[in-house]
Amino acid sequence: MAMPVQQTPYLIDWLTLRCPVAHLGPRLVERIRECFNTIHCVDGAGEIVWSKQSLDVDALRSDTPGLVWMVQSDGKHEYLAIGGSPASIEHGINVFGTCDIRHAASVLVQKAARALNAILPRPDLWQCRRIDITGNFVLPDFASCKQALRQLCLADGGRRKATNDKRGGDSVYWNPTSDLAKGKAYHKGPHLAHLARKGLINIGEDLIALADRIIRLEHTRGARWFRRLAEAGRHWYDLTLADLEGLFVEFFGRVVDGVEVKEMERHELVARIAQCSDITQGRAEAAFATYRNIRADGFEVTRDYMPKRTWYLHLKYLRAAGISDADLQQGNVVQFRPVRIVLAQPVMCWDDVRRAA
Repeated sequence: MAMPVQQTPYLIDWLTLRCPVAHLGPRLVERIRECFNTIHCVDGAGEIVWSKQSLDVDALRSDTPGLVWMVQSDGKHEYLAIGGSPASIEHGINVFGTCDIRHAASVLVQKAARALNAILPRPDLWQCRRIDITGNFVLPDFASCKQALRQLCLADGGRRKATNDKRGGDSVYWNPTSDLAKGKAYHKGPHLAHLARKGLINIGEDLIALADRIIRLEHTRGARWFRRLAEAGRHWYDLTLADLEGLFVEFFGRVVDGVEVKEMERHELVARIAQCSDITQGRAEAAFATYRNIRADGFEVTRDYMPKRTWYLHLKYLRAAGISDADLQQGNVVQFRPVRIVLAQPVMCWDDVRRAA
């Protein structure tokens, strides 16, 4: 029996592999050739969830559930391409996982073999065309994550200029159309809540609350980078954990290292809110998060995007703790101290997030 692979501080959140169709058995080739330029997504049971016309597996987001496969061509040869999040396939959710590229490739190939009901070449005989290396970083609370994203969008990385999500979100992108190297930063809590509402993952509210304090940095190396790697005489299958961590730090070091957010000395105020209104620690933390949002985004902006009942309930708790509307809009109720995103200190499990509280 194979030994379980331990989680690592960084994880491979997406992997795209391809294999020449000529290396596949004739019966499988006959079955899949009619699927040329059509992406198929299969679930945990190997059933097709959806299919659509497309020319590129790597146009898909890394949070696409399940495994996807298609037959594609580079103009000379046809390939069976497979892609997916190894952590999601293996654990049902992609928050934490491993950065062992051999294990990640094995997870994908085994899953594809079951889905296609076929014997496929071993992982090292495939070509790699995309890898997403991801790190999770804990900040004090929800508002700190939003503030960090705003700071990242303003950070000057030389040629790597940050851009906001065109759909109006607060995700930050660097070189978003590159097939060489690109990056992304986003707030993990709202992302998990969105996937849970759509029924794409099964996760408890307690873990979503923990993820509200996680900034996720995602670095992608694309097809052009892997072609250059092969031209240099190296095989993707031999990339080590140190190699992948090095790529991550090399990319984000110039734009993230040094970005600073402000943490409030919150413990005393949270305790005061809980005591004055006789509410649970969790409710006091939620009211404090609203307070932080008001301080970061303004009174009216925060009010407008919150449910009305929650807004007035949190105001009630804050007022009971001695914080007036004037304090919220004008005063410096608590002091600030600097907090940095440290690339060398990603968290690797939920317990790490709890301990960072």
